[in-house]
Amino acid sequence: MKTKKNSLSVSSFLSGVIITVLLTGLYSFTQNNELNDSGNGVTAISVSEAKAYVNNYNSELDNPSQAIKGYNIDKTQLEAMKLIDKNNSNLIGFRIYIGKDFTSKQIAIVVGVNNEGKDVVDATLYNTQSNIGNPCPPVCDSESPIISD
Repeated sequence: MKTKKNSLSVSSFLSGVIITVLLTGLYSFTQNNELNDSGNGVTAISVSEAKAYVNNYNSELDNPSQAIKGYNIDKTQLEAMKLIDKNNSNLIGFRIYIGKDFTSKQIAIVVGVNNEGKDVVDATLYNTQSNIGNPCPPVCDSESPIISD
């Protein structure tokens, strides 16, 4: 009787392990596909590919040292974008305007952009009292392997 009980415990344990491995593999596989290519132009790339793309862009500029290399977008601005997108999925992007509230504190105003490149102001706009989406330069990680020489 004890052998049968131990056998049942071992087979239950092994079944649980197999199901866990299968579910974890399935979850990892589906998550990896979403990260690599969502079908919307989002593709995972390596640091070396990113650096090559930046170098390609810079090679066509008259003065690469003064070009805008990127933007710093705060997480609260991203959250505002998600809220706007949730209510209007027809947008093609977002624009961030710089403003000052009535206490003279700098804020970012986040607005959706339609397929004609126009601000969608008949929907909800958001402001964030966080770091403004500063361009790089001057707000850069100068040691980043993507932009460092």
